[in-house]
Amino acid sequence: MITRRDFLKSTGMMGAACLVTPLLSYGSGSDGGYDRIIRNGTIYDGTLAKPRIADIGIRGDRIAAVGSNLGKAVNIIDATGLIVTPGFIDVHNHGDLTFQRLGKDVVAKIPSLAGNHSYAYQGVTTIVTGNCGFGYTNVNEFYDVLTKVKFGSNVYHLAPHGAIRQELFGYNQPQKLTPQQLEAMKKRVAEEMERGAVGMSCGLEYAPGSLADTEELIEVAKVVKKYNGVYVTHIRDLTGTIYPDERVGVIEALKEAIEIGKKANVPVQISHIQINEPIHKMKAAPMIELIARARAEGVDITADAYPYDAGSTWITMMIPAKYKTDKGIKEEYKNAQGRAELKKAVEETFEYLGPERTMIISYPERSHYEGKTIKEIADMEKKTPSDMYVDMVCSNDAPQAIMNDQDMRIVIEFLMRNDFVFVISDGWTTIKDVGKPHPRCYGAFPRMIKKFTVDEKILDLSAVIRAMTSLPADKFRMKDRGKLAVGYFADIALINLEKLGDHATYKNPHQYSTGVEYLFVNGVLSVDKGAATNERGGMASKK
Repeated sequence: MITRRDFLKSTGMMGAACLVTPLLSYGSGSDGGYDRIIRNGTIYDGTLAKPRIADIGIRGDRIAAVGSNLGKAVNIIDATGLIVTPGFIDVHNHGDLTFQRLGKDVVAKIPSLAGNHSYAYQGVTTIVTGNCGFGYTNVNEFYDVLTKVKFGSNVYHLAPHGAIRQELFGYNQPQKLTPQQLEAMKKRVAEEMERGAVGMSCGLEYAPGSLADTEELIEVAKVVKKYNGVYVTHIRDLTGTIYPDERVGVIEALKEAIEIGKKANVPVQISHIQINEPIHKMKAAPMIELIARARAEGVDITADAYPYDAGSTWITMMIPAKYKTDKGIKEEYKNAQGRAELKKAVEETFEYLGPERTMIISYPERSHYEGKTIKEIADMEKKTPSDMYVDMVCSNDAPQAIMNDQDMRIVIEFLMRNDFVFVISDGWTTIKDVGKPHPRCYGAFPRMIKKFTVDEKILDLSAVIRAMTSLPADKFRMKDRGKLAVGYFADIALINLEKLGDHATYKNPHQYSTGVEYLFVNGVLSVDKGAATNERGGMASKK
């Protein structure tokens, strides 16, 4: 591990080390001291600046000084041999769905939930919720819940297009909105932006978002632009499906997102950029080229990705949108004739995504299915996989699953574009040892660093950290977050790269990551010597 002495010697600073004073300072105290000093850490400040050994002084919830010889502090942490980074920012998180499902009273009683421990152990200090068009439709309601629970992470929220559409128009969703309906949508999104939402999310592969046409999205995105927000989109097709005219599904969906960005003049975030089955011969390069060209033309478009080759969603994703509601399957398809249609539809999906590649992870009605593939469950119940699928998808609450539907080589191509592709988890707040969540809920960020910068050495550590910190903070207008700089919030991770690792697997996901030795959230020490303190410093944040 690098020491302060080695670093100073290698950079020719040895003789002058004792003369270095704080580079900058923030705030004041009666004796000029600090609440804490992080001493002798190797600073990766969230930019592409060369890492350096320095001290950080914390006063209250802010970074008060960065430099050397900082003087007195109530508490000093020796960070020799550790890297010190801004707390990581996960801009695609579904933690709000956990709150919706369980309620604040349950969450408050479970330390791993209230403290968001599966993320704290990854070094994550801030999450963005309301993604994919799902989540709380009232920012104030959600933030009241977070404040009462005293949640462990900072939270920014997006106005969820699909959930708002569902709330406004109910079960019989219109495909084409009337002028009056469109105005109602725009008004509701404006209300949430007024309440502090950082943007609006869409889930265009889910009901009812899939019903929205491009015109609707442009008009509502113009409202988001008015409030300096971000248009965040789970695009309409993430597959390599080849249409009869030889156009490719994911390319056309990406073009639509760019068109919305241009016509609404709004910043665009492509959620979990990927290529799902059927992949055919589709590669990442044409998508990267489309984004790069749009950026060159002045479109503020970025994307995010997680370092896994399997996704997680409801099993309704395996059939066309016409069968689906926001909760599962339309009632009219639950009779014998409808079930026959569903069976035929999923059998077409099984041709390229076999039932052995989809594992049920959350199914409260039949929890004994969790951790088993559709094929394994079908064998257990002595049914065909397609019959078993129809039986499950027609439940009152369709189960969630992990689908091995991506190619890791393509995933890496996206992650290598860390100048405009951020690192995310696409996970959610979990209860330790309950259910079978995707391992990304426990390991996405350490996995990204360890696998690609330490072990395989294919990515630059400073660039990866920037894609986890200052880039997403800047995109989502997170004032004073994402960098180790004076005046910024003291969201800070101290990491031992030799111990850093993600241990969660698909079969055994409830394993905390290791290597984050200390974690501060707004100056509150949330992880101390590798263990959660149950001290919670998260803020419900508004733009």
